[in-house]
Amino acid sequence: MALPIDLNGKVILVCGVARGGIGGATCRQIAKAGGTIIALDRETAQIEPTVEDVEALGGTIYPMVADLMDVIQCESIVPTIFAKYGSLHGIANVAGGTREDEWVPLDETPTESFFQTLQLNFAYTFVICRDAAKAWIAREQRGSLVNVGSVSALTSAPWHGPYGAGKAAISALTRTMANEWGEFGIRANTVSPGAVATERVMAKVRAANVLGGESNFTETEELGNTITFLLSDLANGISGQTLVVDRALSTKFCGSARVSRKQLREQ
Repeated sequence: MALPIDLNGKVILVCGVARGGIGGATCRQIAKAGGTIIALDRETAQIEPTVEDVEALGGTIYPMVADLMDVIQCESIVPTIFAKYGSLHGIANVAGGTREDEWVPLDETPTESFFQTLQLNFAYTFVICRDAAKAWIAREQRGSLVNVGSVSALTSAPWHGPYGAGKAAISALTRTMANEWGEFGIRANTVSPGAVATERVMAKVRAANVLGGESNFTETEELGNTITFLLSDLANGISGQTLVVDRALSTKFCGSARVSRKQLREQ
């Protein structure tokens, strides 16, 4: 007897779908569960390899190009999906990440850089979740929202403060989503990764041998499995939670365990 994750008949929007990242893995796992995927990223080149992967698995996937740094484009996403595909059952907001120019102390962080990081890691999720909830409530439909946070939100985020702040805000806002929209059958949860073995990250790690090597890294599929589970009916009793998926990495460090500013300059 099996207990499968079943997303047959469900349309899932995944924001941020690069093949070698969490989003690409999430798309592949959703496809294995039978869900139909709307794969969103800012460039077709980021979407096409994941489309190939999903189609090779026999899944159904539709590309959607939008720049999540543009508020106007963000506000068009959910209405476009309902107009074009007629339904939407779940959302995985995966897009985000640290930006090269934010790895500095807070007192040296430019204002524009701060707000760009918040848009990339937090603000767009508000717009998309708000618009989806509004549409579901109007149609008397249930839905599941999964927003990707980070272990950088758990204590402090030295040298990448805007990122940690944005991810902490995701957890806080997601709990409010769960509280306000729960009566309508809408669930909202946060998945917080630690160090994830994406293609981009591992290229840097292998060059620098940071964080003690590759054993501390969570596989992208492990995040994809968690997100897919939370999108499914098997997770109907889970809402308003932040689920850390990091192979216990966050138990091994704390905010005070960081290099000094002098050491940072010497790196």
